[in-house]
Amino acid sequence: MLRGVNAKLLLLAVIVLAGGYLFFTLFKAPPPPEASFSPEEVKGFFHKFGCTNCHDIRNTLVGPSFTAIAERYRGEKDAEEKLFKSVREGSQGRWYDPTSTTIYGIRRVMPPQDEKRVPDAELRAMVRWILGLGNE
Repeated sequence: MLRGVNAKLLLLAVIVLAGGYLFFTLFKAPPPPEASFSPEEVKGFFHKFGCTNCHDIRNTLVGPSFTAIAERYRGEKDAEEKLFKSVREGSQGRWYDPTSTTIYGIRRVMPPQDEKRVPDAELRAMVRWILGLGNE
């Protein structure tokens, strides 16, 4: 058993650690408010981030059309999170054979899009816009 100074130091360390934990869990900053963008701004993001190089609203290009994506995810639990994750991490083989190419020899692979390239708020807005297609 600890005695004297060692016991007091141990008790002080426990109190400081517990206090720090409580402070940072109870008083952490609230998440930033959800960004709201107009439909026109969201449509502009698809061009800004180069999504339209491979995707179109109705036509299949290198990747599936946004309408086809909306249809595939419609009614699926956690569709927004699944699509968000698919864009963030990239994907292959969900729509086409990953070894297949277009007539121009472009591989049908969705490269990962990190937050530096496509910020979370803009990506969430684009995912929601895609998933809303066909619900108008």
